[in-house]
Order: sequence, then structure tokens, then C-alpha cells
Amino acid sequence: MAQTSLSLYKGEQFITEGTIREISRETNKTINFLRYMTYPIYEKRCGDSPKRLRMISLDDE
Repeated sequence: MAQTSLSLYKGEQFITEGTIREISRETNKTINFLRYMTYPIYEKRCGDSPKRLRMISLDDE
């Protein structure tokens, strides 16, 4: 199974990039929460808040 490359932002500020496990280790966020951030329901619930965390896939180019 191929690992997806992701990047994590808080608003416009870059936090980190890597696989979901690497990001989890660096940020102390659970893998389940980081995975939840990739689902459309997270976008719907959080809206466009400038302070929210945003996970972006780097493989979908």
C-alpha cells in the first residue's frame, strides 16, 4: 500500500509534511484525528476559519 504524502497548515502557516504517521509523531495529534481532517465533513464542520488546521494531499497534482 502506497503512503500518501500530506502537508499540514494552520491557516496560511505551514506546519509540516510527510506521511500521516510522520505528521502524527511531529505534532502529537492522533492518526485518527489527522485522518478525519482529510474527510469532507471536517471542511463542512470547520468552515473557513483562519486558525483551523488543514491537511492537504501532495499526491493529487
